[in-house]
Amino acid sequence: MSHWLLPWTASCLCGRVKMRVTEAPAVATACHCKACQKLSSGPYSLTLLLPAAGFEVIEGATEIGGLHSPDVRHHYCPHCKSWVYTTATALAGFVNFRATMLEDASWVMPFVDMQIADKLPGVVSGASRSYPGFPPPEDYGSLMEAFAKEGARPG
Repeated sequence: MSHWLLPWTASCLCGRVKMRVTEAPAVATACHCKACQKLSSGPYSLTLLLPAAGFEVIEGATEIGGLHSPDVRHHYCPHCKSWVYTTATALAGFVNFRATMLEDASWVMPFVDMQIADKLPGVVSGASRSYPGFPPPEDYGSLMEAFAKEGARPG
């Protein structure tokens, strides 16, 4: 874990929701779907797929916003409305964490572009792999293995 310089601290814009990351991310992604564009007010959502056991809210609480789906839960700060992370049935055992919540996100670079069928013209994320939709479940093992070897690291 030392090569990841863990633990990391994170917070929403106003600082009322504070988080700690104690396990290395499985992969870094840029989701270009229309929902992520609208939820982030940007060209894509930059996320770190974190093991749920290595992520915790240590101060404050979140509220559910975004799609309000029983299968996908977008967690927001109730005060500043920052979108801080997502939990989903399809992400069993993982949390999709908004990387820009980190106290130091300067090192984060997407490894995988997903939903590029919705990508806005001219947007370049720097990811080395891409999918027109979401990666198929059978690809996640090899993506995580490649990210462990080649993905960006802090410091």
